[in-house]
Amino acid sequence: MGFSDRLKELRIKKGLSQDALAEALEIPRTTISHYEKNKDDRLPRKDRLNKIADFFGVSVDYLIGRAKTPDLNKAEKAFLEDVENVEKDLTVEDLMKKHNLIVDGKPASKEEIEGAIAFIRSLRSLK
Repeated sequence: MGFSDRLKELRIKKGLSQDALAEALEIPRTTISHYEKNKDDRLPRKDRLNKIADFFGVSVDYLIGRAKTPDLNKAEKAFLEDVENVEKDLTVEDLMKKHNLIVDGKPASKEEIEGAIAFIRSLRSLK
């Protein structure tokens, strides 16, 4: 199952029309329609793909068909749990040592990790 099928499945499970999803994501309805009909599975830009995955609470890997379940894997869960402890028990440096965080083939910098933590916290505050 690829991106187009997963997107449609997630939208339907959430009880949303294409119009409602488009409004929630702040993109045109025709874009949603194109994504769902696009059987060659051309993917949206990275920022939009992340926004869609975040909206549905699934990983990008699940959304694009690389993972069979929408659940986070053990490493992802461990990282998110440790993020909760940053500033309490862990420093960002501790987090960097414990988790080998790679983005686009390069180790994540301290500033990137701090940004990721701020982003995760803002997402959680919205839920």
